[in-house]
Amino acid sequence: MLGAKIRWRTACSGLSLVFVMMTVSGVQAQVGNPTENLPQQVPANSDMTLPSAGSKDASAIADIVVTAQRRSENLQRVPIAITAVSGDQLMSAGVTSTQQLNIAVPGLNLRSSIGAFQPSIRGIGTTSSVVENPVALYVDGVYLPQQRDGTRELPDVEQLTVLKGPQGTLFGRNATGGVIQITTRRPSHTFGVEAKAEYDNYETFRGSAYLTGGLSQDLAASLSVQYADQGEGYGRNLTTGNDTFKLRHAFSARGKLLWEPGSDTSVILIGDYMERADLTNSFQPYPGTTSRSPGIGPLRNRYDTYSSTDPRSAYRSGGASVTIEHDIGFADITSITAYRQGKTRYNFETSAAPVPYQTAGTSNGPNELFTQELQLSSQAGSALTWTVGLFYFYYINELFPITRTFAGYLAPNPTSNARTDSFGSEKTESVAAFGQATYEFLPATRLTLGLRYSYERRDFEGRVDTIRNNGSTASALYNGRLEVDDPTWRVNVDHDFNDHIMGYLSWNRGNKSGGFNIQQPQNPVYQPERLDAFELGLKTQFFNRRLRLNAAAFYYDYSNLQVIQFLNAIQTIVNGPKAELYGLDVDLSARVTNRLTLSGGFALLSAKFIDYSGAVFSTPLPTGGSQARPGDASGNRLPQAQNVTATLSMNYELPTRIGNFNFNLTNNYNGDYYAESDNFLRQPAYVMTNLGVTWISPDETYSVGAFVRNLWDERIATQLSTSPTIYQAAWGGAPRTAGITARIKM
Repeated sequence: MLGAKIRWRTACSGLSLVFVMMTVSGVQAQVGNPTENLPQQVPANSDMTLPSAGSKDASAIADIVVTAQRRSENLQRVPIAITAVSGDQLMSAGVTSTQQLNIAVPGLNLRSSIGAFQPSIRGIGTTSSVVENPVALYVDGVYLPQQRDGTRELPDVEQLTVLKGPQGTLFGRNATGGVIQITTRRPSHTFGVEAKAEYDNYETFRGSAYLTGGLSQDLAASLSVQYADQGEGYGRNLTTGNDTFKLRHAFSARGKLLWEPGSDTSVILIGDYMERADLTNSFQPYPGTTSRSPGIGPLRNRYDTYSSTDPRSAYRSGGASVTIEHDIGFADITSITAYRQGKTRYNFETSAAPVPYQTAGTSNGPNELFTQELQLSSQAGSALTWTVGLFYFYYINELFPITRTFAGYLAPNPTSNARTDSFGSEKTESVAAFGQATYEFLPATRLTLGLRYSYERRDFEGRVDTIRNNGSTASALYNGRLEVDDPTWRVNVDHDFNDHIMGYLSWNRGNKSGGFNIQQPQNPVYQPERLDAFELGLKTQFFNRRLRLNAAAFYYDYSNLQVIQFLNAIQTIVNGPKAELYGLDVDLSARVTNRLTLSGGFALLSAKFIDYSGAVFSTPLPTGGSQARPGDASGNRLPQAQNVTATLSMNYELPTRIGNFNFNLTNNYNGDYYAESDNFLRQPAYVMTNLGVTWISPDETYSVGAFVRNLWDERIATQLSTSPTIYQAAWGGAPRTAGITARIKM
């Protein structure tokens, strides 16, 4: 039944493109033929035919430059599975924030927990909001370990790059799943200004402005600001009467100063600030289950809740970085220095009941980051290219969880906990030395060897104060230290079969740090996990570079996994399981005609535990809620691992006398996945379809458009989890929305 529905929706999306073609043909007939200074039309009988491989065509797909190996290179020359998307492509596909990146990137799954950004790539990720993610996030070359720094709007993005698979040699710590690189615009000496605005049917306003220009012969600057808020939530709290799933506000600003004292030196100073406040995960019972708490009735709207309190999350952070690049003749030297501070607050009701059972929250959660990286990279063009570097990392992450329990109406007990105040602080220091070299040992055949050696020390302090119903108190102190020194490496052989086809075979070792659970200080230390990845890839271009097709098959040996378990509503992080993952990634771009372009791809994945006898399973109770029990999860799928994902974006441009019309249809298929290791809570498969049409003035100064997102109004979970009183479901993915956009660019 579900498969038939998905096939029908995919077919309808394809038919809608045909309808667009018919519509724009009618528009062209009404407005007349383009003038001769507009692009030449493609004959009707060749509209859907790619040119032959030997033909000459100026409309080839443009080269994409990436920094996946810490140097600027053509995407097709890099032996790594990469998806690269420009800022304009993200905007056309309806991607306005990092929470929607999976629309543009096959194999990327996203989860959000009380404001945290939790991506997983090829099944590698985490469902804990207090640990560093195994998918590393870099913004303008700076590593951001705090998950809430990843939940951000995307107003001034130049390029998004997703590197799939372990990238530990050059990117270091916690890049076992891959790397997400966000690169924002570089200041220009040419004056430019741009402003964008968007408004939808939930009274969501998004606005941004960008200004750049030269200050002197060797100085240029840019300023980007963004603001968003939402007037109407997606649902209602039936107990408090307030909105649920509502963006209260999001603000960010980024300033850049570029100094180029000579042709061989550049210095970029960046300062940024961001803050965000949401009415966040409002829970309701997972379909087919009941709550143990009284007063929970059926909920027709997936965004509604009976929670006794309005779940809220807020985060703000700011920082600065300096990037210095200097050409010393035989090599380029780069220094990246960064400092950042952040603070988080949140609270929510775990039972989703109108009478409070257990309210969890935090009064304060500060974090502080300092990083310093030095790189020395050889010049390109010789048989041997190399990069060496040093990296220093200092990070303090603290949390003050407060849990209030009001369970007297369920099981009166004077010795039960009424309130638990916790404190957890983890200080991390890490140093690393790394190097990677590529040598062309045979014509068109290269060998790459990379090695990184890291030392890391984590110091932990924690305290738990408990107040019982009878007024008695208890306190406990916790402390610990974890020291780890681990190598990671890369071995790769790649070969150019001709000018347009390159193949590679690689072995990458990745490690993810261990640490302490600052949310639950009483939990024991968890150890590092290890991943060995073997990948066979092919990068190709056909039809005079009008079709780009890249594919990678991979196998992962994943050991000592850090698994999140919920036992009596308490999150624990444990080691021990072993997993096996294998799959296939395919990315494509095609310029079908001078007007029609296609981009997308698909990912196939098998990700299963092969040895996990110490798992925690939850069993539904007849009275509602769940009971924890031991179980064997061997053979179960990894949390957040989707067997199939696929994306296809179609963009059609129509030049007319009154300007250009741009039509975009983006289809994103997301296979089902499980939220926890027992494979009980499940997000069904769904199809995300976004439609957009934009008119651009003849001089490209002005544009206005309209859009529909989540056309089929799919039910998308942002969090599924277990507690003793309820199987929690937060269907926080945005419903079908429609709106208008406007843009001015000079």
